[in-house]
Amino acid sequence: MREVIRLSKLDTDLAFSLHPFLLPVEYDRCTEALLEQVDSFASKGIRIEGVLSIGEGAEEFKIETRANNLDDVPDLADNSGIIRSKSPIFKDIAPGDSIPLRFPFDAFSRIRSSVNPGYFICNHLCARMAHHWQDPVDPWFGFIHVPRSGMGGMFTAELCAAVILNGLKKIKA
Repeated sequence: MREVIRLSKLDTDLAFSLHPFLLPVEYDRCTEALLEQVDSFASKGIRIEGVLSIGEGAEEFKIETRANNLDDVPDLADNSGIIRSKSPIFKDIAPGDSIPLRFPFDAFSRIRSSVNPGYFICNHLCARMAHHWQDPVDPWFGFIHVPRSGMGGMFTAELCAAVILNGLKKIKA
């Protein structure tokens, strides 16, 4: 993650500016922290076209296209100690149903697409943001999983960062 942030600061060929920041790995804070950051940019007159969240933890380099309406990792607590098991994120959507993300996926065609971001914080954030930003005038939201350090085989942090930056260059502001 830090490698992506460092390399993004060096790139000047984007049609927009990047504003990287870290989110808490907590069910009850991740979405609120993201929306607070977006609001702080808006209060400075910065219009947010979209948000690309990057999370470490998968064994693969993949872009998520959907979220699951379920938090279900009974053996792993978030950073605040909360454990959720078979817990629907939204009451108006059936538990386990998928929620599509609105994102310029074509720009990232070199990254394998995934329909299952798991059931931990990454999924929780995807579901909440997809549900929150449904209108086409809202910013888009995307999520890319990068391999854990040392688990990605050929997908080093540098290669993941280069592929992500290449995708960002294809997005028009």
